[in-house]
Amino acid sequence: MYSSSLEPFPSHGLVHISLYRNVKNAKELRKRLLSRDLELSYAFIDAKVILDKFQVLVASNIAIYNETHHKLRTHNVHSEIVYSLSPSTNIRESLKNHGLSDDTTDVVIVKVGESAETIQTHLTKIIKGEERDVEEMTGCVDLARVKKYYKIADSISDREELLKAVVGSIAIKNLS
Repeated sequence: MYSSSLEPFPSHGLVHISLYRNVKNAKELRKRLLSRDLELSYAFIDAKVILDKFQVLVASNIAIYNETHHKLRTHNVHSEIVYSLSPSTNIRESLKNHGLSDDTTDVVIVKVGESAETIQTHLTKIIKGEERDVEEMTGCVDLARVKKYYKIADSISDREELLKAVVGSIAIKNLS
């Protein structure tokens, strides 16, 4: 698990990011999320659309800003993180493209606040998969899907350039 504070929002506590691979219960988790199960107060993100943890931190920063300023477009800060990852302003499309699907096997999970130990213990109980080092998320990404969702030219193949384009897309959407 990777934990980071967001400078503008120290009162929100740390942002915790975990990676789980070979997840076997994505369908069950998705169903529980759709029914707004309060036990699943996390952002569940399909790891195939994440290039780097920085991308997740940018979306988390935006979501916490929106929550702090009473500008959430979704139900809570965690769904707002998933929404903020997308270049689309369509909430349903954003959650569909960046959130869990029934067949998701690699999941990035984000939690704002609480202690890392509490989160780790809880995730171990609810996720049927293997926790991995967050740095491994670079091996999960589907570059074709990222380029499609963020409308990035196929000619761009350098990871740093892709990350800049993705983060730029996230930032531009959230300026309005």
